[in-house]
Amino acid sequence: MKNYLISKAHLYNKEKEKAKKLVENKIIELRDTTPNIRFEHNKLAELEINKFFYNSETVDRVMIVLRANGCEHYKKNGGCSMCSHFNGTDRNALITTQDYIEQWESIINGTGIEKENSSFDINDYPVVCVYNLGSLLNENEISKEAVQYIFESLNKFEGVKKVIIESRAEYVTDDTLKNIKNVYNNGIVEVGIGVESTNKEIREICHHKGLDNFEYIEKAIDTLHRYNFKALAYINFKPIFLTEQEAIDDAIQTAIDCFKMGFDAISIEPTSLQNYSLANHLYEMGQYRVPWLWSIRDIVKGIYEQMNVNKLDIRLGGYFDEEVLSGSQGVGFEEKNEIFPHMTSLNCNKCSRKFIECIKNFNMTYDINALYEIENCDRCYKIWQDTKEIKDSRSIIERVSDILGDND
Repeated sequence: MKNYLISKAHLYNKEKEKAKKLVENKIIELRDTTPNIRFEHNKLAELEINKFFYNSETVDRVMIVLRANGCEHYKKNGGCSMCSHFNGTDRNALITTQDYIEQWESIINGTGIEKENSSFDINDYPVVCVYNLGSLLNENEISKEAVQYIFESLNKFEGVKKVIIESRAEYVTDDTLKNIKNVYNNGIVEVGIGVESTNKEIREICHHKGLDNFEYIEKAIDTLHRYNFKALAYINFKPIFLTEQEAIDDAIQTAIDCFKMGFDAISIEPTSLQNYSLANHLYEMGQYRVPWLWSIRDIVKGIYEQMNVNKLDIRLGGYFDEEVLSGSQGVGFEEKNEIFPHMTSLNCNKCSRKFIECIKNFNMTYDINALYEIENCDRCYKIWQDTKEIKDSRSIIERVSDILGDND
């Protein structure tokens, strides 16, 4: 019996690796078709203002996206299945420390503000997000000197109370956090980490996260808290190969796991579609639909019911009223497909816009009741309910093989 179980486990692992390879090969094939756009290295990718819930009130937040060198996971293994942020990088050149500094200074001195008649002062914003379309703590993507320069600059602004950055878990180390802590002590630092799913098979096959060893996550949380930093978990809702209900259940369980592990906050990130991503490719094949907005409400409700607490720091990513001060958003998707999706989670034409307003209200209040400020739509609510009843008897490995083919 023991030999049988060992043999069965060996066969499963072999088939799982085969499925992962199919996913990775297809992602890399799609990446190879991505046109390379030349960007000015000393100009920002994006600068926008939106609303954010902080310290029990709605405040203005500034979101800064640096023109960067791109995610290392993307360069090595094709990156995650839903992401094409690498479209916004110049793959034939290097963004230097000086380039990053010039980008940052253009925010401070106002030369990087493209919107006319805009009087921008970073000191007016209690929450500042600094993103590099990858890991701000990975020296291969952005130098420690550039990161230190940015935080040293931020430390001079008393109005900034919280800074949010993003990084893969493996780059959250004593060394990278000391680099920030040595120059920044004026406010809270929160680091967003892409967990996506706590289910290893879903995370590694469906998301293609490249994070087999979950101890990196647990260690990152511990390290952040030792430096009095906050830990934020990103949970990608509805990756490829999952049914709607499977995706809802996985997001709920992942959120609960993240809170229990010690994350201070979670952000549910519904899958959106960017060109040259595997998710977009499967959508074009008729093998994928972006998540329903109704399902987002199910997730938040499910987390609260199972956690049995009154208030949690739950955010819903991707839905904000934005004032774009610099960057390509709004210029035209076909003209500049750098960062932003051409399709996000949706219901039907009748109720999607209203539901998105409910999500925006939730993000500005963290009040779950905001998600119920909409009547059940007579066009699509029943369709969504029926969609949740759809089951797939195949394993995830079998689904990958059936959809992407066998490379033997």
